[in-house]
Amino acid sequence: MRTIKTALAATVAMAIAAALGLHYWTLAGILSMMTIATTTRATVRFAIVQSAATVFGLGLAWGLFTLIPYPAVAFGLWLLVYIALTNLVGLQDTMIGSAVLVLPLLVVQPITIAILLNQLAVLLIAALTGLVLNLFMPNLSDQISFHVASVEKELIEVLGQQANLLMAGEEGDAAKHTVWEHLSNLKQAINEGTSWTARHQDNQLFDDNEYYEAYFEMRNNQYELLRQMQLLLDERVAQMPQRQQIGRLIAALIKQDRKKNNPVPASLTAMERLQEDLSAMSLPDTREQFFQQASATAYLVFLRQMVRLKDAFDKIVASQNR
Repeated sequence: MRTIKTALAATVAMAIAAALGLHYWTLAGILSMMTIATTTRATVRFAIVQSAATVFGLGLAWGLFTLIPYPAVAFGLWLLVYIALTNLVGLQDTMIGSAVLVLPLLVVQPITIAILLNQLAVLLIAALTGLVLNLFMPNLSDQISFHVASVEKELIEVLGQQANLLMAGEEGDAAKHTVWEHLSNLKQAINEGTSWTARHQDNQLFDDNEYYEAYFEMRNNQYELLRQMQLLLDERVAQMPQRQQIGRLIAALIKQDRKKNNPVPASLTAMERLQEDLSAMSLPDTREQFFQQASATAYLVFLRQMVRLKDAFDKIVASQNR
């Protein structure tokens, strides 16, 4: 897509510049190729910065090339001054674009306002051509939606597998390995969805909807909690008190979520009740019993944080951006 737009931009820019009777109209093609960037916002930023830097470069060239009669020396001095000054403000990437428009001035005597305006017109045509063509970026909503679905599927799978581990007291390595595979898939889907979302945002000039950015950030936080929860299960799932109740709670949470009901209030109440039951248990007699009870409590705390994250997202972000 970018290759086609680059070729088309160069052709259109040169055709417009030539039709307007501008000198050095071929330069419009070169500059338009430089203007085409990977995203719309990047193209806009580059066009604005390049235009400002080129105005400065033309003004500097006008002074130096008029005062110094030796073209090679004048251009070398122009490069020294231009690079030094643009480095100070972080615009060193504009050097090639400015040099393209400045070089013809070496053979123009005298340098007049008309030729400077000609160069600026060439730049304007190239920048506008690149901007217009880069507005036609592919819609990435389908890719983002695909990764949202993948995240939802893998997250439910991980929770379901953890519920099964808790209710069965499964200590086998195969079952735990399966959960970690789904956790890995979940993380990959989150990362890819975040990447597609960033590209989509950079292609929107006026859309400030940050729903998907917040969505994948929320899911990434949930992933970190799930990872900690699985580490607890890897250590002592079979010995955790209240493990079957916790497993049934997770299964009910998944069932309600699939029905699009709001399971948060009831789930939080059930978690609080389980935490109270754990707190009411007699004091551990051994170090191992202490760790078992602490693991169950920590697992419930992480699960509660997961539910609260999704609830806060639905109430704050989703309601404002959809």
